[in-house]
Amino acid sequence: MNKPLISVVVPLYRVEAEMPLCVDSVLAQTYDRLDVILVDDGSPDGCGRLAEDYARRDARVRAIHRENGGLSAARNTGTLAAKGDYITYVDGDDFLHPVCVESLYGLIERYQADLAVCTMKTFQEKPDEVIRQTTGQTACFEREKALEHMLYQRLFDTSACGKLYRTEDARGQLFPAGRLFEDLATVYRFLWRAERTAWESDALYGYRTRGDSIMNQRFHEGRFDELTAIDELCDFVRENCPSVQRAADCRRFSCLCQTLLAIPPEDARYRGRAEAIFAELCRLRWRVLSDPRARMKNRGAAALTLLGERGFRRCAAARG
Repeated sequence: MNKPLISVVVPLYRVEAEMPLCVDSVLAQTYDRLDVILVDDGSPDGCGRLAEDYARRDARVRAIHRENGGLSAARNTGTLAAKGDYITYVDGDDFLHPVCVESLYGLIERYQADLAVCTMKTFQEKPDEVIRQTTGQTACFEREKALEHMLYQRLFDTSACGKLYRTEDARGQLFPAGRLFEDLATVYRFLWRAERTAWESDALYGYRTRGDSIMNQRFHEGRFDELTAIDELCDFVRENCPSVQRAADCRRFSCLCQTLLAIPPEDARYRGRAEAIFAELCRLRWRVLSDPRARMKNRGAAALTLLGERGFRRCAAARG
C-alpha cells in the first residue's frame, strides 16, 4: 500500500542562522514521502536564498516567496499550496526528531484517527539533549475529551506544531492573519473537526525558546490578541461543547494571568484594562480553586487573587 504524501509547511522570517538545523531535520525524516514547503515571509535576511538552495538540492522541497504578512499568513500560504493528504507545521527555528512524521502518521493509522499529536520540549541550542524522551505511552480521544486535555494543558497544548492534520481540515480552518496568538485562536477548531485525536508521550518536536518571542517582549497592544482568542474559544465551547466549560474557564484564567502580568503596573494607558482583567480573575477564582483537574499553577494563582492586584503581582513575580 502506497504511503500518503505529507506536506510540511515551514514559515521563514529572520531565522537565517537557525533555518539549516530546522530544514535539515525535516529532510532527515524516516518518512520520506514529503512535500516540503519553505515559505519565505518577506524575510530581510538570507532565508529566501537558503530556501532556493534547498529547493535546488532536493526535489521534495518547494520555495515560496511572499510579502511579509506574519506567521498566520505564511502558514496559510503553505497550506493552500500543499499537495499532501496530511499536513504538519514546523516553525523555522525548531527541530524534528528523525521519526517525528513517521510516528505521527503511525498514530493515525493505528487508531484510525483524524489528527495526531506528539509531545513538545523546549531547547535553546542543543535539541538532541531534550527530545526523544521515550515512555511509549499512546492514547486516542474523542473530540470533546481531546479538547478538554488541551484546555487543561495536560497532555498537549494549543501549539499548531507537533501535530499532523488532514490537509482538507487545515484548509477549512486557516489561521487568523494579522493577529498574534494564532495557535490559541485556531487549534481548538482543528481538534473539533477531528472525530478522533491520537496522542503519544514521546518528545519528538523541539521548540526553540527565544528572547525576542512575544512572551519576552515589552508590552504592546498585540498582547490583547490573546484575550480575543480565548474569548472566541470560550464562546465556541459554550455553543458547541458545554461539557468542557470548566476546562475552558481554567484556560481562560491562565490567559488572563499572563496578560495581566505582562501589563506594566505603572502604565496609566492600560490601568483600566488591568483592573478589568483582575476583576475577571477574581470572578473565576472559585471555579479554578474548586476544580481538581486544574493545574496546581493555576490553583495557586487563583489563591493569590485574594491578596488584591498588587499582592497578586508581587507574589506571582516571586514565584516566577
